[in-house]
Amino acid sequence: MHTSEYLHSMKTGFLLILALSVSAVCAQPTLDRGVFPTTGSIFGYHDVAYMSPGGFGGGVRWDFSMLPTGTIVPYTWATTDVAPGAGAFPSDALVREVPGDPTTYFERTDTALMWMGTYSDTALLRFDPPLRELVLPCNINDGWTDSAIVAVTGAGRMQILDVRYTVKAESWGTLIMPYGVVNNVMRIRSDLALIDRRYAQWPMRTETRYSWYSDKTPMPLMVISERKGWAPPDRILRWLDGSWQEDPAMLFRPVALRPFPDPCVDIITLDLPAAKAERTVLQLVDGAGNITKQWPQEFTSPQTLRLTLDVSSEPAGQYTLTWMGSDGVLGSARLTKR
Repeated sequence: MHTSEYLHSMKTGFLLILALSVSAVCAQPTLDRGVFPTTGSIFGYHDVAYMSPGGFGGGVRWDFSMLPTGTIVPYTWATTDVAPGAGAFPSDALVREVPGDPTTYFERTDTALMWMGTYSDTALLRFDPPLRELVLPCNINDGWTDSAIVAVTGAGRMQILDVRYTVKAESWGTLIMPYGVVNNVMRIRSDLALIDRRYAQWPMRTETRYSWYSDKTPMPLMVISERKGWAPPDRILRWLDGSWQEDPAMLFRPVALRPFPDPCVDIITLDLPAAKAERTVLQLVDGAGNITKQWPQEFTSPQTLRLTLDVSSEPAGQYTLTWMGSDGVLGSARLTKR
């Protein structure tokens, strides 16, 4: 090969590598103010058994295609007008309510989503200053560490602890979910530690959380966390139902379910709005949060759908009947089995 041909070949190869590198960089996601949810919106998550969060880095393929459906947990974004514990936080706070979890309070600024604290029936936590949950815009490899103090109030006493919160946009790639493939996903890792200064080497409470974000929806596509020192469970995996892709303008609207009779013995009857029942999952959840029965149904009738469900095999007790239809419509009702 002549020298000129060799140099031309080297130049071509270099340009090809450069083009591929630029393409890879352009594919990396960026999070902006689209991660701020709208007040009144509801997002449905499947609560399932824990799995490892997988690898980290650039161009990762996270394959969670085999995730099962789980108990449907609604994440509701409310205002302080109706939220419990609101008197401890500013009136313009953004409030996230999740059944079984503490109510969480956030503040929106031009450049960040700030985590102010949480409230439950047993404890109130307030971070001073608030912690940066997300810094915006957020690009791959961005990271930050916040230090604060937290006042933990409950059981008639108050405890002051140090807080260390470290967050990093550590990975990006493709997330394979049961409903399909989502490209250009960013994974953010956050590490929280609550520390008593007298025993600084042994944090009282810790949590490591992995959250997968896409710029196509304001909520994480999946959250995996490991915790110590908190109320159980110690390991959590929740994934956002795939109906977020169907009609973003009409997602996750709650409807009231009215099963009858209530109390019931062996059979319950339920009417569903047919326009939102093309893809339907009904679940019966016991008092401990376990799915005891599940009924997948598919319909195309234009009329109201009446279902007859057999619960004769279930023991007596209190249950929650949950429903997820198409376009993210959610419904739930409490019922008693005799």
